[in-house]
Amino acid sequence: MLFWNRLKAIGIASTFVVGYACSSKTAIDSSAIQITNHASTSKQLAQDISETTQEPDTAFRADEITEHQNKIIDTASEIRTHLLGVSDTTPWWARLLQQGFIALAIIGVIILLWQTGIGMFIKRIFWSMGLFIPKRTWRSAEVDIKAIDEQNPLSFRESVAVRRASDPAYEYARKKLKKRKSQ
Repeated sequence: MLFWNRLKAIGIASTFVVGYACSSKTAIDSSAIQITNHASTSKQLAQDISETTQEPDTAFRADEITEHQNKIIDTASEIRTHLLGVSDTTPWWARLLQQGFIALAIIGVIILLWQTGIGMFIKRIFWSMGLFIPKRTWRSAEVDIKAIDEQNPLSFRESVAVRRASDPAYEYARKKLKKRKSQ
């Protein structure tokens, strides 16, 4: 029980890390956008101060702030431009985790299908098309057809013998029925 709880915790943590960790390129781009927004806001505030103040020293400082904010906005724009030439790389362990989770999901779907009975339905669809029929079943069907054919000397006893040899479940069911009949 403890093992499954630990496995669940590891799975949830891994899903969080892999699912919510954004790429470095996206993080840099969104940070550059935030820098541009903050610089534009402070630039506008500095321009408002410059326009409303009566003090020449304060107006001069506000104009300097505006110039610095323009440089910050230009630098953030350059970062976003240079970012077009950058490509993200996924670490080997993240790819391994991703492939592992995909494999687990596929196995989980197969188990779910099989346990709900849909798997047998899918098997029957394939069998109806003549696909994936076991060789033992083919041999048993051939012997049964020969046993039914009046021109063929094969008897039903031989057909039952082939079926008993090819299908262990059939053999156990036959033994159980034979016991019931004898009682």
